[in-house]
Amino acid sequence: MKKKQKSILQIIITAVILLAIIFTVWSSLTKDHDKIAQVGDDAPLFELETIDGKKVNLKDLRGKGVLINFWGTWCEPCKREMPELERQYQNYKDKGVEVVAIHVRNNPQQIKQYLSSLKETPTFNVAMDNDNLVTDAYGVNPLPTTITVDKDGKVKSKHTGELSKKQIIKEMEMVKVK
Repeated sequence: MKKKQKSILQIIITAVILLAIIFTVWSSLTKDHDKIAQVGDDAPLFELETIDGKKVNLKDLRGKGVLINFWGTWCEPCKREMPELERQYQNYKDKGVEVVAIHVRNNPQQIKQYLSSLKETPTFNVAMDNDNLVTDAYGVNPLPTTITVDKDGKVKSKHTGELSKKQIIKEMEMVKVK
């Protein structure tokens, strides 16, 4: 009986050690994937489909300042800031500033319907984060959240909540290149 208990104990110890090794390896391999972008970090790159079926790729916007706005059609503060984002985009696009509005759910019909209801339809890129991979990479919660990225691809600021006209101008001024 003692011999059998000793064998079981050895199996349990071996299993615990093996699980610890597997966990350590897994943690080190996934560490970078779970990192949330902070101010000063390189902005996580992404390529997303826009509502008109094109692609927007953050890497392609290198050399420009980028205002990334995470939003949803059900989010009232998001809806309120969208027209001002468009107005300021018109003022800053010739100064090297791009806007990418990322809808956190894949619902092109609902997005198009909302955008068509606006007096000024946005001319900037409106994309969908189908799997929330970009939303997670930037640690977005709650909506709206706005991230500014400079021409070198560094995160310059992160703002949660609705932006006023003055705040939108401040963010765009921070990353303009001309």
